[in-house]
Amino acid sequence: MTTEKTRPALTPLLALLATVGAAISIWQTRLFHLTRSGRGEMKSFCNINATFDCTAVEMSRFAELPGGIPLSGFAIAGYVLILILSLFALDGSLRKALRPWLIGLTGLSLAFSAVYLAIMVGVIGKLCLLCIFIDVINSALFVVAWTLPGAGKSDRPFPFSRVAGSAVASVVVALLLTKGLDPMAEIKSADLQDHIESILSAPVNPVNLPASVFSVGPTDAPITLVKFSDYECPACRLGANSIHPLFKRYEKQIRFVFMNFPLAAECNTDPNLKRTIHPFACEAAAVAVCAGEQGRFLEAYESLFSHQGDFQKDRIADLVLADISGLDAGKLKECLAQPSTGERIRAESAAGVALKVQSTPTFFINGRKVEGGLPTRVWIDLIERMLTK
Repeated sequence: MTTEKTRPALTPLLALLATVGAAISIWQTRLFHLTRSGRGEMKSFCNINATFDCTAVEMSRFAELPGGIPLSGFAIAGYVLILILSLFALDGSLRKALRPWLIGLTGLSLAFSAVYLAIMVGVIGKLCLLCIFIDVINSALFVVAWTLPGAGKSDRPFPFSRVAGSAVASVVVALLLTKGLDPMAEIKSADLQDHIESILSAPVNPVNLPASVFSVGPTDAPITLVKFSDYECPACRLGANSIHPLFKRYEKQIRFVFMNFPLAAECNTDPNLKRTIHPFACEAAAVAVCAGEQGRFLEAYESLFSHQGDFQKDRIADLVLADISGLDAGKLKECLAQPSTGERIRAESAAGVALKVQSTPTFFINGRKVEGGLPTRVWIDLIERMLTK
């Protein structure tokens, strides 16, 4: 049974839990910035299945505060404040005065967890594993704070000014950490907005899409984003990482279309392409097409970009087969041998030539050309502007 003498030992536990909560929130903030900058990976450790999908949660509007500040940055400030006050509470004479503050802060954190859990379940329809860890931490913090002793012979008041000072210090620490974890922090917002304006004012090119093209999202979506890319192209991998989180945020508003434009003379109709720049690009494109014939295009797309550095001649199909369970190896290899597969890739590259695609990746968003791609955060700003119009 817990006694008044043993319960003060709970104060260090409170500090430890707050430290763990701050560490998880810092990790979440890093993931938020990596995802929003397009520097994250398509296959996150936190994306376990259709239910547990951290990317979907991080890309939602509920993951950020006004000004694009991650909600996890706000959580960092809360945990740092709880940590500071719990360290003050190690002094037994201050514990009684601090107990209401600690109960209030941890109770607020627990209430926030309950609300956000309801949003994840009822609105986003996905769960974030790291958020669940935070919920556990918040529950434990509240229980420990409530269990702290509420009386003592040597109790003395804790000045409000010190609470206010601790709160200011917590916010400063959180802002510094949040900014320091943002790889785009040094890029001027005005420059990004100028770039968006130049895209919006660009001429609209009619993009004729083959009927058999692979796409994600509704065909009648208000925005169509067409990507011409090469699976061996490093910049295309970055471009894939940038737009992949958008699949989760704009499931109904955007149709994402994937067109092959391998930088290899044997499967690209571009007369200006005099040599093969990427020797495995044609084979990789064929594997993606053939996996798509079995309804597994997106999984093959993710697998190919994830294993880009492992490509070997006549072995690319094996990489995808090892990654995608249920993919029929016999049908895949039979498809690879069909002349129609190569013809399809050449037809898609011809569409790119007609649109004057000169490098990969090249995107067309509602017909407006974007060369080289954009960070995810800029794609979001651009898309929101187009949806508003």
